[in-house]
Amino acid sequence: MPDEAILFTKPSCKNCDYVKEKIPEGLDVKIMDMSTPEGMAHAAYYELIEKNVPILVHNDVAVEGAIKIKNKMSEIAAIGK
Repeated sequence: MPDEAILFTKPSCKNCDYVKEKIPEGLDVKIMDMSTPEGMAHAAYYELIEKNVPILVHNDVAVEGAIKIKNKMSEIAAIGK
């Protein structure tokens, strides 16, 4: 799916909560909870199992770190306008 954005998170993750609060209005981001079997399956597909969350995958490219993710989401939202 072109221009797909997936945010991998876990419960009780302050950085994950921060990033979720910063999703720009109108940006379609699918949130995947890596503590669930479905989230783990998607994380395995993108080879993210051993990485720290939050992680944003946009067009098959992973972005790690809350500030980098926030900036990438803003960039994606600006391009989509």
